[in-house]
Amino acid sequence: MKIAMYGGTFNPIHLGHMNAAKAVVEGLQLDKLLLMPANVPPHKALPEGSASPAQRLEMCRIAAGYIPRAEACSLELEREGASYTVDTL
Repeated sequence: MKIAMYGGTFNPIHLGHMNAAKAVVEGLQLDKLLLMPANVPPHKALPEGSASPAQRLEMCRIAAGYIPRAEACSLELEREGASYTVDTL
């Protein structure tokens, strides 16, 4: 089974994210793509008034409905501290 993770702040998730996700699913012939919002992005602070983690996850759930074989994943939101890919893997 070919699975990929697509992480980011997704604040908000937008057409650029969705188009990239669709291209990866098709280009790599993935069985599953996990859209994974970061809990605490290590490279930048979220601006004041940003969507909450739960709202960003819900946006990923909605977006996944438009991306073949995609689903939202809350793994990074369930951990404390900065969301580093190496820790997630």
